[in-house]
Amino acid sequence: MNEELLMELADCGSPEKLLAVIFQHHPHWTPPIKVEEFALSVGIREFRDLEVDGFVGALMTNLEKTMGVILCAKGMGHRRRRFTIGHELGHYIIPAHRGDKSCTSSDLAETRRDSLHRQEEAQANRFSAGLLMPKPAFKAHLDGFGPPDVSHIEVLANTFDVSREAVANRYVDLTVEMCAVVFVRAGRIRYARTSRDFPALSVRQGDAVPSDMPRDSLGPVPPGEWLQPNWRGRAPALNAQRFDQAEGHATILLHIDTHTFEADEEEHDLIESYTPRFRR
Repeated sequence: MNEELLMELADCGSPEKLLAVIFQHHPHWTPPIKVEEFALSVGIREFRDLEVDGFVGALMTNLEKTMGVILCAKGMGHRRRRFTIGHELGHYIIPAHRGDKSCTSSDLAETRRDSLHRQEEAQANRFSAGLLMPKPAFKAHLDGFGPPDVSHIEVLANTFDVSREAVANRYVDLTVEMCAVVFVRAGRIRYARTSRDFPALSVRQGDAVPSDMPRDSLGPVPPGEWLQPNWRGRAPALNAQRFDQAEGHATILLHIDTHTFEADEEEHDLIESYTPRFRR
């Protein structure tokens, strides 16, 4: 067991500080990260199948968190299993997370912080994403891709050996582009993730996918079908690209050119500044 690393981790609070210390101790790691091997080095004793309905991952540990066992749903795909192990390892390593954990598929997609439970699940997700898709390596790939393309998600999933959904969440978190990734099944929206500056979406879970869109590359789609009409000035020029997968699944990339959007905003502000306003 890596006692020196564990002592340093005990003084860290956030997932990001924990990850910084971990990568300082392992500067030569390259993707895909060997998450099980690392877990064993910090006190996880074994990995077991979880056969409890409704849960996809669990952690069993003692009060002092000097050892633990990670459980994953039986039959889970290899890439989802890797993220689940990273998530439960986050619960084990983050000092403020206490006791055993049982996690649902919703927990492994949690980003909210409006309750203690959601905050802990979101922190465990940030830890898993940061461990399996280290920020420097992930951003280096993004910088080398050129213009956005939905095929980049598949490339990143293969490079980091994680699911497309895990990649999409990391992608919108780290990209400098204004974009959103929408996951679809049987023509209906499952959920979407947006980058920080992307306008609010009007589509919701369960909605039918709006009009057809390009497959080969990004192409224009009506912004009114996807975005809430609360932008300033003219509607942004919205582009989309769809990637069809097996069993009715699909991934859609929505993109707004940042430079064009900012120029439109500046033009709107300039027009507003010259618009006369009269007292009533």
